[in-house]
Amino acid sequence: MSLTSEVFLVGDDGDLDILTGERDGRPDGMDLAGPESWRTTVWGSPAVHRIGARFLPALVSVHNGDVVGPAEIPAFLAELALVRTHMERLAAETCPPDRTAEQHALHLAGRLNGIEASALYAQRVGGGLLIW
Repeated sequence: MSLTSEVFLVGDDGDLDILTGERDGRPDGMDLAGPESWRTTVWGSPAVHRIGARFLPALVSVHNGDVVGPAEIPAFLAELALVRTHMERLAAETCPPDRTAEQHALHLAGRLNGIEASALYAQRVGGGLLIW
């Protein structure tokens, strides 16, 4: 399984309306947020906690509901920028045994790009972001 970043709108009734198919204006593949294991081994890792992230570590316990509400998107984008500034260290600390830290950093950067693209799209449409 893979983690995906889904853009949602909040309906008048408060329900989440996840944008799918033609309603989702992102290019294919831009919703990928990493393997399911990254919920705890990367995004929820002690290394990510130590840099002061709060949204990404929340993925450890969130299985339903909004991770990032529409009003929180700017703070989430700032957190992604923070993760980027610590990319080398995070890659070294969360690297799986089957790859080098440099390879892992490239993989992390690719998934971070997808999450950021989803967050920017959510911001443009007035939505939030669900990563599951």
